[in-house]
Amino acid sequence: MMRRGIVFLLLLSWLMPAAAQTSLEVLHDTGDTVPLAPLLEASGFDDEEQTPPPPMPPIEPLMSKALQQRSVIRSPGLSPGNQARIATGKAGAVLPRPLFLVGADEASLEWLRKHRERLMHIGAVGLIVQADGDADIEKVRTVAGKLQLAAGSGAMLARHFGLKHYPVLIGPEWIEQ
Repeated sequence: MMRRGIVFLLLLSWLMPAAAQTSLEVLHDTGDTVPLAPLLEASGFDDEEQTPPPPMPPIEPLMSKALQQRSVIRSPGLSPGNQARIATGKAGAVLPRPLFLVGADEASLEWLRKHRERLMHIGAVGLIVQADGDADIEKVRTVAGKLQLAAGSGAMLARHFGLKHYPVLIGPEWIEQ
């Protein structure tokens, strides 16, 4: 019995490709048949005239978004000042790149001027955590040069790492000025 089932399956698998290649035939037509092509075309399934979708608008960098919003950036819990060196522990190891926090204050701008080359060399990205508007953001961008910057609150980072002051560099092992 099992042998007949296997023979039947083999025969069926041998005949299926041949059946799949044959064209369809109309067995009965009542005269009410409507061609399918206009329906497919109206529903957008027309194979012959596929037009590519319009291109997506480019994604704007984070800094452009911040400038368009003309936002004032505040980071509760953070202020300009001297920050003691802190070990980052496991949290620093998961950062994809070193991160630095700066404001538009003179101490942050001076720190950025002093460390810009090193920050570029290690591939650090920056977060502007304090600014009073467009002019402040532009000051930081000018001093940062080609460094990548974003703007936003650093309050969550401050709580997570126990920070009180900026400017700082958060690396895989240490937070330092």
